[in-house]
Amino acid sequence: MHEWALLIFTVCIPVAVGGFLFLGIFHKKISESEHGNYKMMKLPLLVLTSLSILGLLASFFHLGKPSHAFYAIVGFGRSWMSNEILFTGAFIALACVTLGLAILKKKTKAVLLFLTAAVGLIDIYCMATAYAVTRVNGWSLLNTYLVFYGTVFTLGPILTVSLIGKQLNSENFKDMIKWAFVFSLLGIGIQALGTAVFSASSPAIELVQGTTAVEKLGAYNSMITTRWVIEVMGLAVFGFLAMSSIKKINFSYITAVLAALVVAEGISRYLFYVLGA
Repeated sequence: MHEWALLIFTVCIPVAVGGFLFLGIFHKKISESEHGNYKMMKLPLLVLTSLSILGLLASFFHLGKPSHAFYAIVGFGRSWMSNEILFTGAFIALACVTLGLAILKKKTKAVLLFLTAAVGLIDIYCMATAYAVTRVNGWSLLNTYLVFYGTVFTLGPILTVSLIGKQLNSENFKDMIKWAFVFSLLGIGIQALGTAVFSASSPAIELVQGTTAVEKLGAYNSMITTRWVIEVMGLAVFGFLAMSSIKKINFSYITAVLAALVVAEGISRYLFYVLGA
């Protein structure tokens, strides 16, 4: 599997989109905290914007030369890859504007966070469609869309909570964890649905090489199992932290859950690219 650049790109961008969406939804609550809007938002905005730029830089390695991006953009409206590149650029531009205005004006606007997230969600659709329209039959299913959107909700909120949590009091931090857990549960549920759709169709899916999806992924059964074990265990720990009566949560647990889910999502994306290898 040689698509490491795309793996990084298709994980980083959805995570950043999920983070902006989470910040937008809870903008009012964050603004009402004792630390104020800017101090709470600065680190998450910086990290999410940096993550989106990292994803873009990784995608350049796939193109071979950054200058090739220009030729891809020319096909906007006719090519889903061109649409993806343009919307990725628009999302990152909005992320940078949101961060820049936050630094200059010492405050953030919910409408700008939602606009950035909305453009990001459109970008995810273009990203998934760019794979769905290829000759790889294993990518042409609904599962492709569910995989990418699942990452948005699985990782974006928990990353944001991990960045903002230390500045919240125990009560608000616990409330944020509960909502981040709901989002993560939704994200993993979306991906589980995608897996069910793919599993039902995989025996009949013939790949470009002439093998079926079942045959192709047969050598990766242990990796598939490991991915889901890590995902479920991470979600279970996160759920315990969200629903338990513990007042003060050890921050290292949140970091550990985030690390586990990042590994699981990385494995998921690796397996996705195995189909096209």
